Amino acid sequence: MEKAVAYAISAAIAAFGFWILVFGLSSSSPALWTVVALVPITIGIVSAFGPT
Repeated sequence: MEKAVAYAISAAIAAFGFWILVFGLSSSSPALWTVVALVPITIGIVSAFGPT
């Protein structure tokens, strides 16, 4: 159960990053928001598949 919660949190962090990416692309500065979105996406993926 604890592992499932950990994966859900990691997926939520990555999903938040993808949300920033999608809405950032339609903003006035898409390059900036793309870079900003990479931070939570990377954290979510590394926390899900990184070392335990």
